[in-house]
Amino acid sequence: MIQRIIGFILGGLTIWILLNVTNAMSGDVQPKWALSILIGLLVAWLWPWVIGIILVRRAKSRRKDEIDREVQEQLAAQNKNT
Repeated sequence: MIQRIIGFILGGLTIWILLNVTNAMSGDVQPKWALSILIGLLVAWLWPWVIGIILVRRAKSRRKDEIDREVQEQLAAQNKNT
């Protein structure tokens, strides 16, 4: 439920930004409106996957750092004992 709300907010914000950036209020507005709405819908639909990918990468990096730290501690302990 919260993902849909966030998706609607991000999609609406994207549409609003694109409409202002492309100055869709003047001239031939049909393509600009359609493109802005299409990109806004894509942002609203794809944002959970993008956030998921970012979070997975961060978790993998943290796990790798923990493993590297543990290996360094074990090597230091072995060198200390010899």
